[in-house]
Amino acid sequence: MLAADYKTLFSVDILHDFHLNNGEERFETMADADKERTLDNYRWESFLKINPTIETRRKFERFQFLLKNSPSKLRILVRVSEDAPQESFIPIEQELTLAFTVEYKDPHFENYTDMPFLVGNKMLFSNFQPEEPENMSFHPISLENDAEYFSEDWLITDENFHLLLEKYARLDPGISPVGLILIRMQGESGMRNVININQSIKINPTVFKIHFNNRSTYWRFLHASSGTEIETNQPKPLTKNGFVELDPEADFDVDAGSISQFRFPNPGSKRISSDGNNYYSEITI
Repeated sequence: MLAADYKTLFSVDILHDFHLNNGEERFETMADADKERTLDNYRWESFLKINPTIETRRKFERFQFLLKNSPSKLRILVRVSEDAPQESFIPIEQELTLAFTVEYKDPHFENYTDMPFLVGNKMLFSNFQPEEPENMSFHPISLENDAEYFSEDWLITDENFHLLLEKYARLDPGISPVGLILIRMQGESGMRNVININQSIKINPTVFKIHFNNRSTYWRFLHASSGTEIETNQPKPLTKNGFVELDPEADFDVDAGSISQFRFPNPGSKRISSDGNNYYSEITI
């Protein structure tokens, strides 16, 4: 029995600069060799869970799709005809829509991500404007080469989110998604289409992108025995990798000599506070 032939139907790059940056060195400015080493240790599934909904899993079976993730991509494969590699083994309709729920795997995700804390809102990444609810604000999911970071443009109200769930996403028990990915075979524009107008598979599959920026906070250092409390005069980036070196003269609005005896470690991602305008990381030294 011959093995079935599969091709990539589309993929979604899932990037997060908290995990990709090296201290203050941003991933996109790294040398290619350094980028490769960083990606070798990167796994988007360490902080997010993205799964097809019940109805979408049924569509996977019907159209013989496969979900095959890589360390930086969510990737959907489709079975193709042996003698026509650009044709789906089972014809795909232009209106076919796939839905994926987004959940946090890391409970501290919002602490280190440049985003509002989700109170009354959810995330929506879609390559088309849903017909309902009407007049809902909509920003299409980014494409591979778009220089866009996640922002409030991809947030919708809880009410609108639940309306979309009713239409596209019957949930498994116990699922409490913070976001939804909707991919229709015919997107909002030609560049966001997944298949060609004649229903054939693209030679170069569409690559969507979700890119999260790392949060920057004011770093507040507390020295309990002396009662000293100092904080940086500018927000500093939170990163999993590398080290952000602080300059006692440039980074604090106090006499450098008065704090020369202190060392300034980088904060973790668990303790974040806000005064309504700024975010703070507290570090005991």
